[in-house]
Amino acid sequence: MPDGRAARGASARRPSLKRQLLVMFLCVIIPVSVLLSLLLVSAADYSRSRLAHTSASGLQMFASTLERQMLSVESYLVNLSLNDETFRTLSAENSRTRCYLDICAVAQSFPALLAANDTLMGLVLVNSANGMYRGRYSAAAPSDGAALELNLALEGYVTRIDFARYLDTEGWYIDRVGGRLCLLRSVAAQKASITAAIDLQAVFEELLPGYGLEGETLVYARGADGSRRLLLGDEAALPGAVRWHPEGYGVAGHGNKARLVVRRAAQMLELYYVFPYQHRGLAFGSYEMLLILASVFVVTAIPFLLAYMRQEIFRPMGLLVRTMNRISSGELSARSDVDYRNAEFTQVNETFNHMIDQITRLKIDQYEKELEARRNEMTALKLQIRPHFILNCLKSVYGMVQTGSRQDAQTLILLLSRHLRYILSFTTNTIPLHSEVEQCCNYAELSSVGQPDPVELRCEVDRELGGIPVPQVSLLTLVENSIKHGRVIGRPLSIDIAARVLKTEEGWVANLTVSDNGAGFSPGQLARLNRGLPEEEGSSHVGLHNVVRRLQLLYGPQAAVAFANRSGGGARVEMFLPLDDGPAARDAKAANEKEDAQ
Repeated sequence: MPDGRAARGASARRPSLKRQLLVMFLCVIIPVSVLLSLLLVSAADYSRSRLAHTSASGLQMFASTLERQMLSVESYLVNLSLNDETFRTLSAENSRTRCYLDICAVAQSFPALLAANDTLMGLVLVNSANGMYRGRYSAAAPSDGAALELNLALEGYVTRIDFARYLDTEGWYIDRVGGRLCLLRSVAAQKASITAAIDLQAVFEELLPGYGLEGETLVYARGADGSRRLLLGDEAALPGAVRWHPEGYGVAGHGNKARLVVRRAAQMLELYYVFPYQHRGLAFGSYEMLLILASVFVVTAIPFLLAYMRQEIFRPMGLLVRTMNRISSGELSARSDVDYRNAEFTQVNETFNHMIDQITRLKIDQYEKELEARRNEMTALKLQIRPHFILNCLKSVYGMVQTGSRQDAQTLILLLSRHLRYILSFTTNTIPLHSEVEQCCNYAELSSVGQPDPVELRCEVDRELGGIPVPQVSLLTLVENSIKHGRVIGRPLSIDIAARVLKTEEGWVANLTVSDNGAGFSPGQLARLNRGLPEEEGSSHVGLHNVVRRLQLLYGPQAAVAFANRSGGGARVEMFLPLDDGPAARDAKAANEKEDAQ
């Protein structure tokens, strides 16, 4: 029974197969779910990044084109002012006729410049001394009333201002012409000046969509001190602060108001392109798509696998375990009669039933073999005891004969005959306690004959324990061990035998004690005896181990033996033997009740 409980306890401490499989599936589902989540986030980031990079590429192309054309126009104007002889003549010309001819000559190169730079709205050449000017405008500009008004406004803007005071000849500058925001670049030499104009509104309204950019555009002018001023666009297009991504794009707002922002620079201009970002799909590569499909398949298949395993593995195993529990509780007639649907469990079921049939048939034979083995071991222990006692007795007889005391020899032979008759008639496993105690007294008297220090043996046995069965030669072996190893020179050996009835949590027990005032046990002997370790060959305490082993064979774990040393010196051995509900147990119970009543 204790072994069964220990086995069930060990089984309970081990995780079940159901739990292990569930943990295994969770270990698959959780990483797969995390992987899917990471893939979705990665795909969303990838889709957003690709969309932002596409828009950034378009904006970059537009900004590069605008900046390249601005540099081209600026290079033309600077080269014209520095290297063109006609322009230098015009700057100092006072004759109106000559001024007119020079203006026409310089303006002949304007159409080519306008054709090469589609962002350029027009150029105006002015001679302030004669009040003459000539303008050329982009052929791509619509020839409607609005364009004409803008051209006239540009001519009026350039001719009215004093370029020496107001005209910026160091770089591009921004001003309003005819109510429209224009980007202007002027060069001047004495009385002549030439101004190029770019209509910013027209450029961003008409040219930007050609680069695939159809969202909101914001144009800022950057100052030398790092400040910026909004030129075009509505700042309300940005729903919140822009969170810039390391890859160079920004995100503003959340949910339906989310906007992607890309920015580029073109000289003093800072261009922002803002467009709504509503995630309508994910972009995956072929390997990512294959991995996602495999993950979805695994996650989808897990419930079906669990249901199948529950039906085909867990349920048959549960039925088989219940049958095993019935058999372990003693119901050997129980058999597993489940009709399994797979060959493996059917084979296990048939093998299990056949095994139980074999166990049932062999149980009695095994039990009888175990009893036979116990009887054989008990017989071997008995044979081990007989020569041990006989040799010690013969040694004592030999010693008495050598003393020459006739009276002592007669007494010795009489006592020895009783002792030999007792140990040589050692045919039963147990003997009444009073018979064992009498032989102990006989042996103590035998050991005292002819000795200067006789052995003093005192017995105190509860009357209700006189007839209880005890292992034959058990107490006698303890007394013999005390006489053999407990004598101390100059001090008489005193041995006490006590037998009492004790009540424990497990029932009534007989407490048999043999103690002496001798040398006692060494620490090593105590440790070895109390741990139940077998004695080595030639050891002086083989008899004690023999007693312990016989108690184990007769009573099992219900009996116990304790070895100790007395506080005043000497050895103490206690045996605890179980008492059934017989006369001894009933007498002890009645005696205890009587003492309680008194």
